[in-house]
Amino acid sequence: MDYIYLALFIIVLTLSLVGLNKLDAMTKKRHKQAAYKLLETSSPDAQEVKRTIKCLRLYGGRWKKDKECIQLVERLQNKL
Repeated sequence: MDYIYLALFIIVLTLSLVGLNKLDAMTKKRHKQAAYKLLETSSPDAQEVKRTIKCLRLYGGRWKKDKECIQLVERLQNKL
């Protein structure tokens, strides 16, 4: 019976890891879309631009940097 609980625990941990990775990817995509929307507007709100830059840096990666996020941050900083 203990082996069943162990197997269920491992399955739950694996599913939670997959779910968290999907949520992280969806959030990153949402922030990228917000950045593109801000770049298209003629005069975006400064606070919104700063918040988007902060989120892009957060979701851009620590060790493996996302080049698209880095470019978006640079373009948003130039927009300020």
